[in-house]
Amino acid sequence: MSNTQDSATTRIYTPKQVACGALGGPVGLIYFLWANFSILKKENHSKATIILGIVFIISLIFAAPFVPQEVPAITFTIAYVILAFFLSQKFHLNKDEIMDSEEYTFHSSFRVFGITIACFWSSYIVVAAPLHWLYTIGFFGA
Repeated sequence: MSNTQDSATTRIYTPKQVACGALGGPVGLIYFLWANFSILKKENHSKATIILGIVFIISLIFAAPFVPQEVPAITFTIAYVILAFFLSQKFHLNKDEIMDSEEYTFHSSFRVFGITIACFWSSYIVVAAPLHWLYTIGFFGA
């Protein structure tokens, strides 16, 4: 029996996998975009993703207390997923390009699921801990 998969192929996330990864919150959004840029050797895009991602998370922390209570939290999740999908479609390889490529293949869905769960908890810690601390010291008022 021969191995039908070339061992020299590089695994990459499809746009749908990147979008699913964004269910892991802002950390998931940043991680999956950064991972694909790194795999594609787009160093400037990789660095920009990290820098803009950090700015985005800091902005989110300071803007969160001013979001009206009527706005459901799922609104942000939907925004992350849509943003991740469209950015991945524009700057990464789409599913057909990956399938036609001899250089790339997909990551497994189980990997995407596991990393998404880790990113979800990381997002919770990265956003909730500073928010809690800022409320505790009275930064946002009483």
